[in-house]
Amino acid sequence: MKTNPYKYEIVFITLIILFGLLLRGFNINFNDFWSDEMVSFYLSNPKLEFLETIKLIFASNLTVTFEIILKFFHKIFGYNFEYSRYLTLLLSILSIFYFYRLIKNNNSYYSAILGIILLSINIYHIRYSIELRSYTLTFLLAIILLNLIFYQGKIREFRNFSSYLLIFIISLLMLFSHAYSIIILISINFYIFLLWVIKKSLTKNTILLFLSTSISCLLFILIYINNISHTPSWVPAFKSSFFTNYYFSSFFGSRILGLLHLVILIYLIASQFSKVLKKFEIELFFIILLFLTYIIPISYSLIFKPVLIDRYIFFVLIPILYLISSLTLNFKSAYKKYTFIFLLVAPSFFNHFTENTFKQFYTSINPSKPEVRKSLEHIVKNDDFNYSFVLVKDNPININFVYENYLKKYAEKINKNLIYYDYVDNSELPNDLWVIYFTDITREKFTQPNELSDYKIKSNKIFNHLELYQLKRVN
Repeated sequence: MKTNPYKYEIVFITLIILFGLLLRGFNINFNDFWSDEMVSFYLSNPKLEFLETIKLIFASNLTVTFEIILKFFHKIFGYNFEYSRYLTLLLSILSIFYFYRLIKNNNSYYSAILGIILLSINIYHIRYSIELRSYTLTFLLAIILLNLIFYQGKIREFRNFSSYLLIFIISLLMLFSHAYSIIILISINFYIFLLWVIKKSLTKNTILLFLSTSISCLLFILIYINNISHTPSWVPAFKSSFFTNYYFSSFFGSRILGLLHLVILIYLIASQFSKVLKKFEIELFFIILLFLTYIIPISYSLIFKPVLIDRYIFFVLIPILYLISSLTLNFKSAYKKYTFIFLLVAPSFFNHFTENTFKQFYTSINPSKPEVRKSLEHIVKNDDFNYSFVLVKDNPININFVYENYLKKYAEKINKNLIYYDYVDNSELPNDLWVIYFTDITREKFTQPNELSDYKIKSNKIFNHLELYQLKRVN
């Protein structure tokens, strides 16, 4: 009697998702916010007028979708930094579920199980699942969009106009969650173009799909050009190491694991490319997406200035993990199939024992972000509640407002009324003053500003990505 592979489907999915949830959520607030998270926290303040929020978002970035969703989240659950990351945690868990649907609806049940195992234990996805930024939302919206467009390996036959409208809306929401997601829409349209040129397949359905994604891109570009006030200027130039790992070392937790996944992916694509090309289905689209995700920003970076950084192309995990899981299960040889599954799953799982993701369950772990809580506790312990920040220059948002907002909320938690002084605008500074200097952005050591030249450093303490200085006015 043949066993039903779907008999325990819900059980398997639930267990995998719960394990992924455990890895992500166990110590969700162990790290304090770093500067970028503080920006999102500041922008999503429910007390800010809606138009003011939009204005500030456009002044700093174009992650409108995320900041607005976060704003409503705070409106419902309260403006508390301890709750904030639960939003990105929820988005990441939904990503695992929708990734399962994407693979199962376009490939096979077993490929889908392998795919979500790889995603649930992926160290990079875990990291950004508990970071208060837009990357996890972009990831989720991309998967939802692809679920809408592809079914049984091909582009869906949409029966009514509302389907194209929905695709347009999801595309626009995705674009306004992160600008780099435009590469996904370019890849979809390039795939449609190849369908027309190579397969001579151009239907009313594909034309309308092309138009819905193209119009969303055009609208986004027009808004982006007219409103964005800056482009990243701090992105480092390419190092030779990039061209040997293509960020795979970041995506999979180590250089060895990154190289392993890269080699496996290249082998799978190369060995099955003729079949993929002949079928002309979703696997070919993902190869296109994988290629364009790298070639577009690399080309721009080499011609103009560096714009490529790993978290900006976070969504590239979708084609990587889809191709690996689906092409691995295509092998007819059981030996080859199970060898690849072992090489993919086992090292990725055991690598967690060397990382904070597993260490958090049985030992103390080291912080990876600014130790805000410890710095405030140190100030409070010394019974001196006056503090300031060193301004990060040329920032589109006054970063001091961002820091002040976050630390005030932290002070409320420890029931202390810390008094903030803007040393640039306020000449009435107290004789004793603490300076909190965040090093997570600048990576530079503290330099005493000219505005505080009549102070001497009484003491200092170095925390992770943060320096704390006690200043006293010289009479």
